[in-house]
Amino acid sequence: MFLIETERLVIRPWQPDDRPAFTAVMSNPEVTRYIHGGKPYTEAEVDQWFERQARQIAEHGMCMGALVEKSTNRLAGISGVQPLGTTDDIEIAWILAREAWGRNFATEAGAACMRYVLETLARPRVVAIIDPANHPSKRVAARLGMTYEATFTGAELGHRFPEIVVDLFVRER
Repeated sequence: MFLIETERLVIRPWQPDDRPAFTAVMSNPEVTRYIHGGKPYTEAEVDQWFERQARQIAEHGMCMGALVEKSTNRLAGISGVQPLGTTDDIEIAWILAREAWGRNFATEAGAACMRYVLETLARPRVVAIIDPANHPSKRVAARLGMTYEATFTGAELGHRFPEIVVDLFVRER
């Protein structure tokens, strides 16, 4: 089973009863500012998210999972690993619930995901895609030892959103 654990956090596959907490996180315009234009996820988009992550688990044994704070068992956000579009890369990501900001969870989860890709999966490199204006996430990538490689469109990466423009950050093994 896909599971990444840190001192304070667990990243695990989604469960049906995670839906209300996921919807609440993804309804906050501050949270979705750089990943969804500040708009809340619709019910259809929430359905698609859960279906896509279940498919990622079934096909690849990994996903962008539920980021759960151990001490409270509450959803602190989203983190995990997944294939990046049609590239050969594995992407890591972190999306934190607004109330979880400022607690170093993004760096803690990102570091654990990076170790999972580089050590457990023994991949030669790990990547993160970040909106060019998302300076807080760029600081997390820098703390993880990742460096800017280039700016790409979603189309160039084979991403499901061809119109996006992202900065690609990389860390080699």
